[in-house]
Amino acid sequence: MRNSFKLSKLPSWKELFYSLLILGAATLIGLLFSNLGFTEANIITIYLLAILLTSLLTTSRWCNLLNSLISVLVFNFFFTEPKFTLHVYEKGYPVTFVILFIASWITGTLAVRVKEHGKKAAEAEMLAQKEQLRANLLRSISHDLRTPLTSISGNASNLLSNSSSFDEATKKQIYSDIYEDSMWLINLVENLLSVSRMEDGKMILHMQTELIDEIVTEALRHVEKRSFKHIIKVVHEEELLLVKIDARLIVQVIINLIDNAIKYTPPGTEITIHSKKEDEWIVVDVTDNGAGIPEEEKERVFEMFYTGNNKIADSRRSIGLGLFLCKSIIEAHGGQIELLDFEPHGSLFRFTLPAGEVSLHE
Repeated sequence: MRNSFKLSKLPSWKELFYSLLILGAATLIGLLFSNLGFTEANIITIYLLAILLTSLLTTSRWCNLLNSLISVLVFNFFFTEPKFTLHVYEKGYPVTFVILFIASWITGTLAVRVKEHGKKAAEAEMLAQKEQLRANLLRSISHDLRTPLTSISGNASNLLSNSSSFDEATKKQIYSDIYEDSMWLINLVENLLSVSRMEDGKMILHMQTELIDEIVTEALRHVEKRSFKHIIKVVHEEELLLVKIDARLIVQVIINLIDNAIKYTPPGTEITIHSKKEDEWIVVDVTDNGAGIPEEEKERVFEMFYTGNNKIADSRRSIGLGLFLCKSIIEAHGGQIELLDFEPHGSLFRFTLPAGEVSLHE
């Protein structure tokens, strides 16, 4: 206890104010109890409660010590004969004061220890959650990284060893496979970096007013090579729809949603990006007319590492970060994202973003 006390930090002015305020309130209640004829034991209980409250509202053990000492002096001054002096008539009072001080000190110390233990437990739990996140990330990406890397290295090896025997069509297909696998890896790394920043509290939004049309166009440019087997349509209800966003992050959201539709729907599926303005929000729908998502999976699609039971067309596992990241980014912008059914069949991911305003400089 002695070492803990020596290492305890000095109280702040705010903590000292709270301590004195609580002690003053206890004294006023004690005077009221005294006028009502309550015994000194009842008044002592009020001071013990004040010490306990001080320990819960402050973090310094010095406040506990000071309040314990001041409580004894104040009790002596206001409630023992002769009143309003620090003298006492009864021989037993010094023993009462010592017992009051010890009881106050023990009560306050126990409260501080319980508070510190709770804080340490919360910190340990947070640390355990971060370690579990890292373990899950490593476990989830081990297979996912190996598959495209093996494909890239194998195709590159074939080109190095047998390039002269391949016709142009075969070479073009190998080049395309290498490109798709590398782009998949780039997208995976971008998602991992973004999740890591969010978990560490380092996700900083660089908000600017942008045209939603330009954001969608930029996202489609990134998925162009992977979407040639699907039909992608873009519909904007107004020509100039302005949003106030971090453009890089919202591009990533749209890429993830389109990639999700491409991966889980067969070739020939129609994917539509539709945007409109509702009040102070821009509403963006990303829809597909595929088979849709089973009802029992809808509530979990935005969870980290949740991949569902759908089989991806190229047999590559999804790491389960894309939709989780979409939800985190949209909510960081103050918007919402939800999964709805698309009639007559398919999925509809709808998210909202704050509308931007045109700035006129004369």
